[in-house]
Amino acid sequence: MGGLTAKAMIGRKPCSAAPVPVDVAVSSDIAPAIKTIARSFDSRNLVVHGHCVTIRVTGGDTALQADQIDGQAPRHGQAAPAAWIPDSSLWVDVARTYPEGAQAIQAAGRSVARSPLLLVTTTAVAARTHLFAVPPAWTTLLPPADGGPPSRLGLSVELPDPADSAAGMTTLIEISRVLGDNAAARTAITRFVLGAQPTEDFDSAAGLRQFVQSTLPPFSRQAVTVASEQAVLAYDKVTPNAPLDARYPTGSAASLGSPELDYPYVLTTSKAVPRQAATEFGDYLHSSYARAAVRYYGFRDAAGAPGPIPLFTGLASQPLQLASAPSASEVAANLQVWQKLGLGSRDLTLIDVSPAMSHPDGNGTQTLEQALTQTAARGLALFPDSTQMGLWEIGSSSSLSHPYHQLVPVGPLPASYGLLTRRTQLQQIIARLRPGSGALALHDAIWAAYQHMTATYASNYANAVLVLTSGVDSARGDMPLASLLRKLRALYNPGKKVEIVILMIGRSGSFTAMQEVADATGGVAYQITNPAQVGKIFVEALAHRMCDQGCAAP
Repeated sequence: MGGLTAKAMIGRKPCSAAPVPVDVAVSSDIAPAIKTIARSFDSRNLVVHGHCVTIRVTGGDTALQADQIDGQAPRHGQAAPAAWIPDSSLWVDVARTYPEGAQAIQAAGRSVARSPLLLVTTTAVAARTHLFAVPPAWTTLLPPADGGPPSRLGLSVELPDPADSAAGMTTLIEISRVLGDNAAARTAITRFVLGAQPTEDFDSAAGLRQFVQSTLPPFSRQAVTVASEQAVLAYDKVTPNAPLDARYPTGSAASLGSPELDYPYVLTTSKAVPRQAATEFGDYLHSSYARAAVRYYGFRDAAGAPGPIPLFTGLASQPLQLASAPSASEVAANLQVWQKLGLGSRDLTLIDVSPAMSHPDGNGTQTLEQALTQTAARGLALFPDSTQMGLWEIGSSSSLSHPYHQLVPVGPLPASYGLLTRRTQLQQIIARLRPGSGALALHDAIWAAYQHMTATYASNYANAVLVLTSGVDSARGDMPLASLLRKLRALYNPGKKVEIVILMIGRSGSFTAMQEVADATGGVAYQITNPAQVGKIFVEALAHRMCDQGCAAP
């Protein structure tokens, strides 16, 4: 009896003598709540397989945690966690697409907290713009051309980067749900992405304070963003005299309401001791104490029940229409859209200076070359500094063996090229271009450019050959169209896509032939009759990045 009593006392003694730490990686916004719950859990002195254990909570950036768990980023000496609480199940879906993530992470987890997303601005901006005069929907974030607020408001959309933020990704998904899936929708979502300002995630009072600062002098921007309910409550708590104007978006369909951050708890280890301890901690996260702690920190509990919401925040009186959860396929598709549109461009531009370019453009007194020069100048101004670009002149040679003349090699636009930047050099060269007396071997020139861009393909860019031409092939002995199409199709590699984008100036050339050439590489052709069209075409050409070969032009 004495021995059994001693054994029982040993089993009950505190686990203060070198307990085994069980690591739990946690999204930084919910880390304070989980640490509080972990302290209560540790007071139970859990023993697993004869080992005292303690829960060690590490808060951090969810995107980085996902990369470390799925093997895409190094741990830098950090221990592999036994469990993980990202801010959204979206991260679980993404991480499990990698072999290491699929092996480490259980397929589904139980939510430990929830926090709906809101459209957020300041009361001053809301008063000036009347942004929320009607119940807001996701169209509030769209450009005017796609049903958003009028341009006179000068609204700036601050979008947490969807590649690093669940709030940003769910926003992108809701926008894509609103717009649909067709050529017009691709152009519209491209306009949205180009118009939005990617930012850090506003997932805390400090983050929202930075957002508010951007609306004050000297910036004075009419800004709107997306943030979680918990972050808004945290900000309003420390600034009760100047709360944010935050609204739950609503829509005509169940898919178009307020998405939730759902904070799933997933196991990420197969080792017996930490797995058992992490499992028991996961169960404890659903205890009445844990649910109360989660609500105390401004989250809703796993069942969606909120804590007390102060009246001055204006949230308690608003209807909350929860959006249906996105599917794994929606997440993958929208992440791909964001990545493709975010790629820098690497372009070799071919500009036609053949005699045909001296002909009238058919719209007035200017020539095709003047229309091309205006189009090229407008287009160059639209390319961001992340672009690499080079320039070939075509149609100036009298020899088929030299169907082009390199004016500027491909390189970064802002980098020095001689005494000037490459962008400035291109601007000056384009302004001086004049039609010559040479012959245009258009097919040979396109083939040479396509070979060059394929041989120098860069995986972290959208690689393209841009052709600005009249489309009038004037060189005897130039490669036949059928031969060019056959060679392009043979060299085309969808895994290392180099597309041809053609802007045919005027109506003299065969636009059908230009379309065939572009189609052979999954590219697109446009007929330009007015240089002012180039802005619209620039957006449509970027939207075409979302298509595989055979996708119809917008």
